[in-house]
Amino acid sequence: MSKIRIAVQGCCHGELDSIFKKVQQIHSRKALDLLIILGDFQSIRDRKDMDSISVPPKYRKMGKFYKYYRNDIYKIPVPVLFIGGNHESMRHLMQLPYGGYVSPNIYYLGYSNVVWFKGVRIGSISGIYKEWDFDTIRPSWDKMEAQQWDNSIEYSNINIKSLYHVRRKDVIPLYMMNNKKQMDIMLSHDWPDEVAYHGNIEELLRIKPFFRKDINNHELGSPIDWELLCRFKPKWWLSAHLHVRYKASIQHATKDSSDKVSDMNKDEINLDLSDDDENIETNKNNVELMEDDKPQTTEFLALDKCMPGRKWMDVIEVEPNEDHISYQDMSHNESLNLYWDKEFVRNLELVQERKDLLNVPLNNITYENLFGKSLGPFDETSPDNANESVYKVPKYTKGLQRRECEQTEYFEKTFLTR
Repeated sequence: MSKIRIAVQGCCHGELDSIFKKVQQIHSRKALDLLIILGDFQSIRDRKDMDSISVPPKYRKMGKFYKYYRNDIYKIPVPVLFIGGNHESMRHLMQLPYGGYVSPNIYYLGYSNVVWFKGVRIGSISGIYKEWDFDTIRPSWDKMEAQQWDNSIEYSNINIKSLYHVRRKDVIPLYMMNNKKQMDIMLSHDWPDEVAYHGNIEELLRIKPFFRKDINNHELGSPIDWELLCRFKPKWWLSAHLHVRYKASIQHATKDSSDKVSDMNKDEINLDLSDDDENIETNKNNVELMEDDKPQTTEFLALDKCMPGRKWMDVIEVEPNEDHISYQDMSHNESLNLYWDKEFVRNLELVQERKDLLNVPLNNITYENLFGKSLGPFDETSPDNANESVYKVPKYTKGLQRRECEQTEYFEKTFLTR
């Protein structure tokens, strides 16, 4: 079985030209299937967008994204998926809460998502975790736009930084997922907060000594991400944000130890960092879903921001599910061949219908707990499920990236207003 080759980029900071040049070099030596960018994408379309990004004025710059947004002719080496970080043009991305095209062949995954690409199941969370905003409601795009551009309309002050913060509503559909089914890749901007202890922590502190306090307090990252890592046990978890390349291997507990990570001797973990920023990282435990009583491993990889001399790009290889429609459907050829995950979409529908789910403690959020019955394996390939074509992300059409509201309305009418 041929594996799917994915280039992984840390923080982008608007440096698309440099990133695509690097991808083209790798792609020319051995073909890539996909590029994933792990946040701080900075999709700045115009000068107004720069007022909705949390960057000090002296560091603000247009970047290169506007070229790809305004034109439909730029050739991108491979299809691109990206998540949001904590330095984004929220004036733009808030118009695509469920994701959408921002350029031909570049697709934003929204606040949270699960999608399929060529037989690989990819979950995602945009933004960063801050406890004080987690249970608040994210202001609407209309409210933010009114405050920013019409001083005659009085609204309470909106902190732009808070717009990047992960909300409970973003993660509940992920918590409701059946964790017995393999998640191939999870994407987050910030790290799961316990992951540092499963790699070469001494080397990390040598490079980033100011991390010591957060590491000692178990606060280097997001507890939500760690909880989901332990639930899903994905083959890969990919992050950025902290501007350092870091690797770790998380050995998950067996069935007898529930979903908690096994108690391992941290002193015995010593995974050295590679000096080669193009080193291909392959999952040595890359196997099909195992029985509950066998150990599973998640490979964690974090990457730096796109700057000279930094380790900001890597390549991973993932074994696809050849039975999934996204693997069998090659109609897009070199363009984006993407499907929404049926189970995740179903969960979004339930959250839309059941507002009371927002008040349920996260520890109690499983499908069985909420609805009094076991979901069972959610079979993406079963002909008994809804028409497969409904879940296919529409093929890009000229200028679609400049019709953000149209993309969001399509998703809502197709899945959330039935």
